[in-house]
Formats: sequence, structure tokens, C-alpha cells
Amino acid sequence: MAGLFRFRRSRGPIDLAMDMVGVRLGERVLQAGAGNPKLFAKLAGKAGLSGRACAVVDSAEAAGPLEAAAAAEGVLVEVTVAHGPFWPLEEAAFDVGIVDGNALLRGSAAERTDRLAEVRRVVRPGGRVLIVRSFSTGLAGRLGFSPSHAGPGTEASTLLQALEGAGFRPARILAEREGMTFVEGFRPAV
Repeated sequence: MAGLFRFRRSRGPIDLAMDMVGVRLGERVLQAGAGNPKLFAKLAGKAGLSGRACAVVDSAEAAGPLEAAAAAEGVLVEVTVAHGPFWPLEEAAFDVGIVDGNALLRGSAAERTDRLAEVRRVVRPGGRVLIVRSFSTGLAGRLGFSPSHAGPGTEASTLLQALEGAGFRPARILAEREGMTFVEGFRPAV
């Protein structure tokens, strides 16, 4: 009977995202959009005092949860509220960029292009960008049963096309699992 039902053991979405992002001590991390505040705080902890963790959000209301999560985790972060498409950040100042995929999908194609252009500007040549999107998995997903589908969803394909359109090469869909989509791209070194 033990072999009849096999449940997939999951450590949780935060741990999965931490593994996918792969921030190391001393790296400079940028988060574009509110995303998951707890994930941002944990990434700031991985970067440590020798690194840098900065988030760019559209409103002061979005900055509050990020700052609260950082305080709860006991890490130092910078949260910048930027109105408009241009951010007050130095060019090529970050090693890794994390982009809120849900916010990208809510915006128009022009807004996606503007946001990803700024991410490309502030991530160093050769730097890595990861779009993280969360979605509802339903009861079956929470119980450990993964839906079977042939390929990436339309949202993942849209995010991949946006990343490629912004000049990130190579770009690929890393995974769609446990209620999260991960799309990765690199800023060309040249």
C-alpha cells in the first residue's frame, strides 16, 4: 500500500526560488517590483554585508512590506521608489536581477519593454536576470500532485519573449513548478 501513493516532498516556494536564483555571498542583487518580500529578504541575507540588496518599486506602499521583511530577517536593504521608466541607479551596478513576473504580465508590452530595459542597464555585462512569477496551483498542487502538461504555459512564453526582446541572450524557461515560473536570461558581455 505504501507504493500506491507517492507524494512529492517540497521544501516550499521560498526555498525553491532561493535555489533557482542562486545568490552568493558578496553579490549585488536587484529586485525589480514588489515580488515576494520574504524572498527578497532571504536573498539579501545570502548576499551578506559584503554584497548589496536593492529593490525598485513603483510606490511607497509597495516599499513597506519589503522593508518589514528585511527587518524581520535582520538584513540591510535599499528600497527605491521610482516613478517613471528611469531608475536612479548606477549603470552595471548589479550582478543578479530578479524581476517580478506578475507585475510584468499586468503591464502593457511597452511597460514590460521599459522595465526590462532598465534592468538591462543596471545589471552588469555577463550578469544574470531571473523573472519569477507565482500562480495558484489549486488543492492538488498543494497536496503534492503536479499537473501534467506538454510544455510551458502562455505566460511563461510571454515572459521569455519579453526577456529576449530586451536583449538578454541566452534566455530560457528554467522551470514551472510548485506554483512558480522561472525565466532566466543573461546580459551579453559585449
